[in-house]
Amino acid sequence: MLDILTADGFGDACVIHGFTTRKGGVSKGLYAGLNLSWSRGDAWSRVAENRARLASALGGVRLVFLNQVHGRRVFRVERAPDDGAVEEGDALITDQPGLALCVQTADCTPVLLFDGEHRAIGAIHAGWRGVVAGIIPATLRAMAAAYGSRPEVMQAAIGPAISAPDYRVGPEVLEQFEALFGTMDETLALPRDDAGGAGLNVSEGVRRQLQTAGLQDAAIHWLKACTFARADRFYSCRRAARDGHAGHFGGQCGVIALKTGAPHAGERWPPRLDSNQRPSD
Repeated sequence: MLDILTADGFGDACVIHGFTTRKGGVSKGLYAGLNLSWSRGDAWSRVAENRARLASALGGVRLVFLNQVHGRRVFRVERAPDDGAVEEGDALITDQPGLALCVQTADCTPVLLFDGEHRAIGAIHAGWRGVVAGIIPATLRAMAAAYGSRPEVMQAAIGPAISAPDYRVGPEVLEQFEALFGTMDETLALPRDDAGGAGLNVSEGVRRQLQTAGLQDAAIHWLKACTFARADRFYSCRRAARDGHAGHFGGQCGVIALKTGAPHAGERWPPRLDSNQRPSD
């Protein structure tokens, strides 16, 4: 059985969402568990089986992935691509039921978006480069342009990612965050060491960008599990490097879908039964 984490209070009855863990897959060795990435050396057949298990666990949805590049390109998805992945980019949006938008992570921050007003969803891969590039506001702008989405009535779920104590970055990265956020307190970066580096909380940067864009504090749901610290539950790029197999690690994902049969904007959910459709007692 898969172990898929969900954010309490996120979404409504027409949305499926979650953040996968290692449990329930067929991959072996360095990739043991539910590895959903075949770009880091795992056997294609095992990843394919893991993806099939995820799709089944979510009710038979069509999984849609990206070739992620730490940028700010956003793709609007109208149908599932034949090979399961669109082109290079770092965010997906759709209003089509049955399409499960997937962003893969192994320390970066997965972000899921839901617009209940217009029945639209988004999924974002946000590492520190993506935060600096503006992938969060770019995705919100894309949803506004495509569906009329308004951040002030949207919801977001921030999934498991590496935490500041385990994510030291150099001064050149900190300078870019300072240029973006101003003076950084300890919720965003830990005190600098003698070399000018510090532990960085990328997910806090994501939260601030969501807030600045107009999302209400109560509408931002954050699962604060650390991918580096929990080797039993998550894959981690940084941990792989520490353990001597840099470049060879698995990936979990954040995933969101509108259920098949879910309404578009203005339609009632669940659908109302007329007198001829009502079940008997």
